[in-house]
Amino acid sequence: MIQIEVTTACDLNCSYCFRNGSAMNVSEKVIEKLAGCDREYVLYGYGEPLLNKNLKRIAESLGGKVILSTNGINDVDGIVEVVDRIGFSLDSTDQNYLARTRRGSNAGKIIDNLKKAGDKAFIEAVVTEESLDTLNGLLNLAAELEVNLKLTNVIAPDRWIYEKAIYFEGSKRLIELAREIDEDFIVKVIHDYSKGKGRFLEKYREIHRMAEKEGYLINLIYILESGGRIRRAIEAEKKLGELRELGSELGVEVDVPKFFGDARERNCPYENSIFVRADGKVSSCMLFSRSHFEFVNGHSRRVDEFIIGDMNRQDYDEVIASLSSFERKRREMSTFPWCADCSHVNGCWYVENNQDCYVNAPSCGECLYSSGIAKCVFG
Repeated sequence: MIQIEVTTACDLNCSYCFRNGSAMNVSEKVIEKLAGCDREYVLYGYGEPLLNKNLKRIAESLGGKVILSTNGINDVDGIVEVVDRIGFSLDSTDQNYLARTRRGSNAGKIIDNLKKAGDKAFIEAVVTEESLDTLNGLLNLAAELEVNLKLTNVIAPDRWIYEKAIYFEGSKRLIELAREIDEDFIVKVIHDYSKGKGRFLEKYREIHRMAEKEGYLINLIYILESGGRIRRAIEAEKKLGELRELGSELGVEVDVPKFFGDARERNCPYENSIFVRADGKVSSCMLFSRSHFEFVNGHSRRVDEFIIGDMNRQDYDEVIASLSSFERKRREMSTFPWCADCSHVNGCWYVENNQDCYVNAPSCGECLYSSGIAKCVFG
């Protein structure tokens, strides 16, 4: 699969978008080199594809299955016939909510375009604490239009957005192991440790032994400090489970994200794919395509761009060859630690330097896509 950012121009201002830089369109030369190289192409990125006036010609020339992701406010009349599927970004049917989060979006225009796209359409929605109660309206719309619904958690660019997130990055199994302890537990452990023995110290060691036996690290302090986040994640998991069941009754397939991580159950949805930026430079995935800041595991971290090639001066096969080393790593995600379970994640030198303690640079140790907390448009 090849993901192509056909433009960096955008006519919305979304509160959780990492977009930066000036507007530009992908060149004809790059498209010519990519045409026929794969069976599937996804047209999306840090821009609105329909703002590229050559989009129809691009889609026609690629020679494979084409999936388009759009913000939905531009007319799709000219593009529906040349793509296989179109995802429309619509987080809520509540226009007031859209005005706060996707400034410039318009539910009415998006619904009109959904109708034009017919059975090629599906709805993509980013879920936060604020939008949870509006999802039934979105499901009813999907049922009315006979389209499916794909939901994802937000990837936060800052603390303000992070506080609206409804997931917990730590492994869910570890929460079960720690369910009998309270907020004073660590203080009691320290008191026992000073004496060299005690039931709280033994319980602490027992939890660590059980986690290690099952192949986990455990960050007890993070779990104890995150009671509110964990409760929100449990509630969201239940609500979206009910939404999926209701969707099944209405004939709507509702794809929901996970709300907890799991160090032992990770995979890369971008495996065997590349992300081609509008300037022709190539990365392993959209998140590594540009330097930006994310807020994850209770801290801000800088993600440095990871460029493995340039379609302006290289052929496709050369670019793929240069990705081979990293491709082997992401094929087996256990080659990256799951940082949320590590007691050293906050203040970690490796994380601060875009590395990890397994000597990976770049690292996927905090990637919400690998855990299923965030979902891909094509997954």
